[in-house]
Amino acid sequence: MKCLEKMKIELGQDDYLLSKNQTSSVYCDFDALVNAHMLIMGKTGMGKTTFLRRAIQQMHRFSPAPRIHIMDVHGDINIKGASSVRFSESTEYGLNPFVVSADQHFGGVRKRTQDFIATINGCRPIGSRQEAVMRNLITDLYAANGFFADNYKSWGLEDGYARKHPKRYPSMDDACRYAFGKLKQLIIGSDTTSGRALEDLNKISTKLYKISKQLCHQGAKPDGDLIEKAMDLRTKALRSYKDYIENLETGKELEDFIKYESKEVLKSVVERFDNLKASGIFKNKPAPFDPDNPVWHYDITALREDEKRMFVEFRLQELFSTALEKGSVRREEEGLLRDIMIIDEAHLFFRDDQNNILNTIAKEGRKFGLGLVCASQSPTHFSEDFFSNVATKVVLGVDQMYWDNLVRKMKIESKLLQYIKPFHVIGVQMSNKGETRSRFTMVRVPNSQVTPA
Repeated sequence: MKCLEKMKIELGQDDYLLSKNQTSSVYCDFDALVNAHMLIMGKTGMGKTTFLRRAIQQMHRFSPAPRIHIMDVHGDINIKGASSVRFSESTEYGLNPFVVSADQHFGGVRKRTQDFIATINGCRPIGSRQEAVMRNLITDLYAANGFFADNYKSWGLEDGYARKHPKRYPSMDDACRYAFGKLKQLIIGSDTTSGRALEDLNKISTKLYKISKQLCHQGAKPDGDLIEKAMDLRTKALRSYKDYIENLETGKELEDFIKYESKEVLKSVVERFDNLKASGIFKNKPAPFDPDNPVWHYDITALREDEKRMFVEFRLQELFSTALEKGSVRREEEGLLRDIMIIDEAHLFFRDDQNNILNTIAKEGRKFGLGLVCASQSPTHFSEDFFSNVATKVVLGVDQMYWDNLVRKMKIESKLLQYIKPFHVIGVQMSNKGETRSRFTMVRVPNSQVTPA
């Protein structure tokens, strides 16, 4: 594969023309394509790793050079000369999931909080009650650090608050301490006079509500015992409310009681934060990548599968947020690529919902100079929307049971797939700007070997 200055990579020779003793190179030209996204499909042993290495070796010589981020789940696509960092439980660096984008329209506390919850839900779901409590905890944690959901001017590190008080983004350690502090307050508060009175008031109010529904039910007959019980409960409720008011200390007892619901639910959220911290991927110290090296290799082979999912999703969210802050690529720079993300075994990180970061980048990444290269074994791993949003599809050889699915999605004839030969002939479909149809081309790949890591 040749080294090219423009943003395009040579895939090989047009196989049909080659059979006619003619040569015509086939390029993946990111300046001509509708976007820089690529989907590589091939079952085990069909050459996905070899193809990725060849593509990356050309991409890192683009001019201007984009940053290439390789998410390596098996440790086999490192590139010679790349800045490589291994992530594991024993390393001292990792990701901070609470970094907020200061963009007024795309960023903010609510967006970051929702992305955090959606990501951990995608890896290991939590219940609706725990989700509500977690959302309140994270929002309060941000506010305690000077980031307010309803004030976009506070989302950056440089604002009026920061000039008086140095600001920093909260971390997973902060979240664990803050959540435990709230739990401790709730437990200790229930042992105070106001806390016990508030819990009594809540229980009495629930009983009163049930009795009033019975008394007001259509056709219900007057029940002296129920009425007497209701009057007695009202008296107790007034006494509990009086005790609560007279023994208030912080003035936030009722607010916290409502927001954090119960000690049991809050305790389960505290445990979830502790488990996230124990995973080893959320740490305050950033990874020591070489800022002058265009290729960053993330070795995540030591992480468990659910940890790999969280790591990749949170890192892609960071990159997308950074791209949003930089703003959209100007018209005169329309072909400019800022970051290219290489995702091996992409099906591990794909969720068919609107909050999944792979979907978001596929739909919006082009405007902000982002390219997404996903490799997987089957076309069934991806939604129709994702498939249609990727400009370049490369078929290295998929199992025959998936042919019908591939034929339908790519609008090609099934006989074309028979001509694909691993490591020799691949099928490529590219969507160029201004074209209504995407041609499927058989490409003879070069025999030259990739420089090993």
